[in-house]
Amino acid sequence: MSTKILLVEDEPDLQVITRMALEDAQYTVAVAGNGLEALSILDRESFDLLLIDLLMPKMDGLELCQHLRQHPVWQHIPVLLLTANPKAHLSNHDFHPAVRGWVEKPFNVFELVDYIQSILNDAKT
Repeated sequence: MSTKILLVEDEPDLQVITRMALEDAQYTVAVAGNGLEALSILDRESFDLLLIDLLMPKMDGLELCQHLRQHPVWQHIPVLLLTANPKAHLSNHDFHPAVRGWVEKPFNVFELVDYIQSILNDAKT
């Protein structure tokens, strides 16, 4: 069975590039354009990792993390955050325990895939 990743990102070009890189690495990828779409998808499907942008319309990544933290199943899914400005968004926030780290935009998709593989390997042990 393939490893499933939910990419929560509002920038269409970044969605396509990231999705293609993840699929090339043999992951199954679903895409949501904001936190509300992500919650809807999470209600229907299970995932092995969530890749979440912090700045999005309707429901941003911080709000989505708060919802994940309160859900008994979702709170255990490993999360990797994407942000263009980590100092502004990450310094004073208490994320739920499943957050494994963050990647600064713009990022190298090959390094992102390696980071994701590392997180998933750690989650298996």
